[in-house]
Amino acid sequence: MKLDFGQDSMAGAVAVESLQSLEEAMGAAHRAERWLREAIDLLPEGVVFLDAEGRYILWNQQYAQIYAVSADLLAPGVRFADTLREGVERGDYPEAIGREEEWLAERMARLTAPSSRHEQRLANGRRILIEERRTSDGGNIGLRIDITDMRQSEEAFRLLFERNPIAMMVYDIESGCIRSANPAAVDYFGYPTADLEGLSASALFPEKTWARAEQLLAQDSSDDRQVWQVRHRDGTISEAMIYTRLSQLEGYSATIVSIFDITERRRIEQRMKHMARHDELTGLANRAHCRAHLRQVLQNASSTDSVTMALVDLDHFKAVNDTYGHHLGDVLLTEAARRMRSLVPTDALLCRVGGDEFAIIFSKSSRAQVEIVSRSIITTLSQPFHVDGNVLHIGATIGFASSPHHSSDPETLLRYADLALYAAKGESRGTCRCFESDLDAAAQEKTRLEIDFREALRKNQLEVHYQPLVALATGEVQGFEALLRWRHPVRGPVSPDVFIPLAEEMGLIDTVGRFVLNAACAEARKWPDHIQLSVNVSPLQFRNGNLTSTVIAALTASSLAPGRLELEITEAVLMEKGPRPSAIIRNLRAFGIGISLDDFGTGYSSLGYWLNFPFTKIKLDKSFILNLEGETNSRAVIRAVIGLGKSLGLTVTAEGIERETVRDYLRDEGCMQGQGYLFGRPQPGPEALRYLKDMGHSAVPSLG
Repeated sequence: MKLDFGQDSMAGAVAVESLQSLEEAMGAAHRAERWLREAIDLLPEGVVFLDAEGRYILWNQQYAQIYAVSADLLAPGVRFADTLREGVERGDYPEAIGREEEWLAERMARLTAPSSRHEQRLANGRRILIEERRTSDGGNIGLRIDITDMRQSEEAFRLLFERNPIAMMVYDIESGCIRSANPAAVDYFGYPTADLEGLSASALFPEKTWARAEQLLAQDSSDDRQVWQVRHRDGTISEAMIYTRLSQLEGYSATIVSIFDITERRRIEQRMKHMARHDELTGLANRAHCRAHLRQVLQNASSTDSVTMALVDLDHFKAVNDTYGHHLGDVLLTEAARRMRSLVPTDALLCRVGGDEFAIIFSKSSRAQVEIVSRSIITTLSQPFHVDGNVLHIGATIGFASSPHHSSDPETLLRYADLALYAAKGESRGTCRCFESDLDAAAQEKTRLEIDFREALRKNQLEVHYQPLVALATGEVQGFEALLRWRHPVRGPVSPDVFIPLAEEMGLIDTVGRFVLNAACAEARKWPDHIQLSVNVSPLQFRNGNLTSTVIAALTASSLAPGRLELEITEAVLMEKGPRPSAIIRNLRAFGIGISLDDFGTGYSSLGYWLNFPFTKIKLDKSFILNLEGETNSRAVIRAVIGLGKSLGLTVTAEGIERETVRDYLRDEGCMQGQGYLFGRPQPGPEALRYLKDMGHSAVPSLG
């Protein structure tokens, strides 16, 4: 039987049906914006959302395609009225020509109505059916259907019906039968087209729901939000959302029925729930799931149950990731997770809680079992990984804490496990360690020290002291090294070996570095012009990238000549990847600032550094000087470094000189400069100035 799909009425019915479908699906599912975007992009109609002020919120791809000529005007937050006015001025809407203001007023009136439906003609000749509905919060949901082809012929609408990916049927209210069904409905229910058309609609619903379903099919269900059970030809039952729209077809009452199967939606919902609790790369429980599971396990544990939180940190993973790239790093993480999963007991939960950090929650394992699993993980992760033709080596370090022995509070237990991991990494990687109470005490002590250091920095309680640098051949003072000192009001003097790493870890090293440079340059301005100033620079100051401006600012503020300043750096700066350290060093040298390689001999001590960087001085580490008299190798190294330094025109300075015999040996070997307690201890600025003014070079021990 041929159906006479009326042009305007059928187009409006489909528009209303599609709009209602979107509106009801949104209300029923309360999905996240990401899912909503994906869902509306599947619709063949253009969809747009406006807020209560008439601003664009969201639109789908079809909407952007329909208004391609105005695509440059579309942006979130832009007023719909402004885009209309701009489009009218550009001639995008031919029907507005000659009556622009009137047309705009009519258009905005339709937008503010509870609901409206009208057509629109675009400059490209296309005709658009617009269906709009006001939402409860004053916003607007709009649907755009390109009805150009439907206006040309009745067949165009039939094609839209037949090709709609949404299962659609025409239900005859009087006979209770399906008059017509599109291919999507045929595929969905599993009936041949000939069997489905003419079939009693009761066959498509379970018997227990047919009475209510029959009422639904005979009405306009614009406000219905129920989920219905539908029956397929093979007897299987699915859940679907059904939307109906009354229409008149060939003189009989009919309902256009749209069926949205939510099986896939439910699958997506489950997938989203899974993704919210699991790591996408490894499939393991994520940090949020880990914390929630730990709380639940602790709540359900009896007084005799042991619950252990173990943290696993992959050793050397960052180096692999930096060297081979993130792709190989991801493959490596996945394989590491697979190896660990095979070793974790079934009643334990393995989680990925960070980039290269994992966690294991043991719900009923003894400490011995936890240690066995931990050592097994360390062993298996130390085995080579073969990834894309590369042999990669990492390892693992593990820290753990248990309830009720250590704590039954989830956050405290997690913190204790982290402290145990931190201690294990500090002592020896590739080991596992259980939490001990002294670790918490140390952490509390560190926290108090951090608070005190911030207070000292805020109250200007830090001081810069100066230790002389002496020419070994003449005994003359050539300069001073600026050394930061902190005298705690309760603890007394705090070693720089303690508070400098603390400042780096706290992210305060730039602030500390600026303080030292400013104070030292201002103090050096009081010295004779030939006296040099040396200032230590942290590798983090190079990494942060603002060292050059900090140095120039200090020199400018103090009016100190750049040639009198020398910055002491360690090998850690030179080992940084990328061109930044080299560029900074060369920029500083271009200003005339000296660069000294400090603590030479304690690291790799690559001679290539001497050739690749414009150093002015090499400082022999004091460990060689202190062992000079008892270690033949130390003397050999010292002699070699002094010889190379002379050949390259570099000043060689020996640190840690405390005895005259050591001074004499270094002088005889050709070492140019010395530093140590033999010549003077670090002293405050006024005392260093008095050292220069009052005592002069006579204060330097005689050269025998």
